[in-house]
Amino acid sequence: MGVIFSFTIAVAASLLVFIDPGSQLYHFENKIIDARYRFYAAASPHTDDFVILNISEESLKRLEKVYGRWPWPRSVHGEVVEYLKADGAKAIGFDIIFSERRQEVDSRLINELQAFARNADIPEVRSELLSRLDSLKAGTDDRRFVSAVENAGNVFQSTVFYVDENDLLNKSGHEADASSASQIKSILAKSAIPIPPYNYSKPYFNATIPFPELAAVSRGTGHINIHPDMDGINRRASPFLYFREREKAYPSLSLVIAAHLKNIPLDSITINNDKMFIGDSAMPLLSDGSVRIRYQGGKIATDNTGKETYQSFYQYVPYEYILASIDLLRAGRIPPLPNGTFKDKVVLVSASAVGLTDLKPTPFSPVTPGIEIHANIIDNILSNRFLFTPNSTYEKGYIIALTAAVAAVGHFAGPYVGFLFFIGFTGSVTGIHWWLFGKGIIFPIVSSVIAMTATYLGVVLLKYILEQREKSFIKTAFGHYVAPAVLDNILKSPDKLKLGGEKRYMTVLFSDIEGFTTLSEQLSPEEVGYILNEYLSHMVQCITRTRGTLDKFIGDAVMAIWNAPAEQEKHAALACETALLMMKELDYLREKWEKEKRPLLNARMGINSGDMVVGNMGSREIFDYTVLGSEVNTAARLEPLNKDFGTRIIVSEATRMNAEKSDNGKFLFRHLARVILKGRSSYLEVHELIGFRNDIDRTTLGLVEEFENGLDLFIDARFDDAKACFQKALEIKSDDKPSKTYMSLCDYYKENPPSEGFEGTYIQKSK
Repeated sequence: MGVIFSFTIAVAASLLVFIDPGSQLYHFENKIIDARYRFYAAASPHTDDFVILNISEESLKRLEKVYGRWPWPRSVHGEVVEYLKADGAKAIGFDIIFSERRQEVDSRLINELQAFARNADIPEVRSELLSRLDSLKAGTDDRRFVSAVENAGNVFQSTVFYVDENDLLNKSGHEADASSASQIKSILAKSAIPIPPYNYSKPYFNATIPFPELAAVSRGTGHINIHPDMDGINRRASPFLYFREREKAYPSLSLVIAAHLKNIPLDSITINNDKMFIGDSAMPLLSDGSVRIRYQGGKIATDNTGKETYQSFYQYVPYEYILASIDLLRAGRIPPLPNGTFKDKVVLVSASAVGLTDLKPTPFSPVTPGIEIHANIIDNILSNRFLFTPNSTYEKGYIIALTAAVAAVGHFAGPYVGFLFFIGFTGSVTGIHWWLFGKGIIFPIVSSVIAMTATYLGVVLLKYILEQREKSFIKTAFGHYVAPAVLDNILKSPDKLKLGGEKRYMTVLFSDIEGFTTLSEQLSPEEVGYILNEYLSHMVQCITRTRGTLDKFIGDAVMAIWNAPAEQEKHAALACETALLMMKELDYLREKWEKEKRPLLNARMGINSGDMVVGNMGSREIFDYTVLGSEVNTAARLEPLNKDFGTRIIVSEATRMNAEKSDNGKFLFRHLARVILKGRSSYLEVHELIGFRNDIDRTTLGLVEEFENGLDLFIDARFDDAKACFQKALEIKSDDKPSKTYMSLCDYYKENPPSEGFEGTYIQKSK
């Protein structure tokens, strides 16, 4: 029931995040996204291919004396286009809409001035005046600009779409004439893309477009619509928009320029599986057809006054530098821009002056020139570097999976482990999400962290409520035979305790005092009680030290179990460690008793691992927590087997394998025998647990090697060779009783050869 409640909390926390009342998480998430933008700001492989030709406040001030107030004569832009084309610009894009035809200079006035110039007395002056007036006459209207654009062949114009037919403001903030639908479609037809309506893309009903003559000679026309998020920050852009009936898609200025640079026909652009394919570039689309801008960004510089300013990675060139270069070149002087400044560059003309309304808030600055947005999108397409946002369904499923993981660990793990997992897991998820942004993938940080935190706190509270019901009973029922550390573990996770019997793979240890019955007959009851209590106290301390559970005392015998009631992965290794600790404590007690002139005790131990039935056995009123099964009986038979071989600790093959699997190399075992235990028909591989490997000297290792070589030969019925190995073992340690035992067996079988099918088994004699 607790598990169901925990996962219910996880789902509830996820739903709370999905609903996001008041959109607070949405705004916070965007702030974290902006932080990631700034953290990963770096130039792309194509950043140096861009030059932004900027009309700034300073540009307006410097050129006002020459061209008057903005807007300047169109012939000025024509001169700039001619210069850029001559200097080798790869593409020229105007983030300025030239929507109306203009008559800039009165032709009649120019004719009159030319008549006066012809009467000039100085020939040089007369020639220069006539030349200048001819040039001015050529640009009396938009012809100079149109002609320059046509000759360049790589100039792109801008348009703006409007949802409301009455919402018509051009780039300079003045009212613009609404264009007819037919005129808009006709002028923009060259750049239209035959893409069917995409998901939730909304239609637009009017537009401000370039005047027809300019649009006709331009390489293409694209929209410059920008769609800020709810907080006003521009993180998305629309690579295409639909007009009225949504018959065709109209691309953005950045998309048109990028397709030109990649030599991709616009009508070859397709959409498949929420991606727009521009040649080899696959741009991931959101549900409304917009795309996340993967800003290259810039750096924050600090001036002498301590004021921070944003510096783009793109190269900015003041507009007036072009015009100054043109004039200086005419005069035969050195221009401010060297030849080749714009060679193979993408030149984007921007009007970033405050009064021209092209400053946009971005993750980097609240007054970022709008042209930067278009430059970044072109850069993204050329570099094939985009930001991918998982589908909303996938994102929700992902958050539910995260909360489910937190709920599972929070429910099953202890408070410290659960807390450390929560901190580590939450930190890892945050770090991975932050890292993935640098790889172009946006995973939510705020939503994920909030959902996981709410889940963890909810599960902790639930566990506290449920556990309080169990603690009183458990303390009463188990406090007298379970180690304190194990009891604490049970109290932390009471659901792990199953009342009644359950099958579990465990390890059990039996320990018995050698000859205690005879000893007790020789001593007074008080002396027996003193020695036994001291012995048992030290043995129990060893058991509890390794988080074992004392099953029971059987007279002077001790029975202990591991992996119940609390689960212990290394239960076999813990039992082996306990046995060695018990022998060490016994050696200490023997030294103490010798000084006290008391009788000296010896103990033998048997350890086995296997499937057993464990639980509270008995009635509801009187019960005992114990283990049952044949594997328990095997452990009980192993303890007296030590008498046959003169050993102290014998373990089964299952115990040895499990101990070495969990703690490889920690213990030194000696393969002792293939023994047929009392009450069994098949043999069992048994081993002597000698000690901790790090404590073993080379002599003992040599003894074990010779003994095991002899045992292998004995099993193969090569008794002479086996006896030789056992003899070598005795030369290493003259009182090695297992070697003596097998020496005798070798002599016996030499005189009494075994029958065919001999397997080297030993039949247990001890009881």
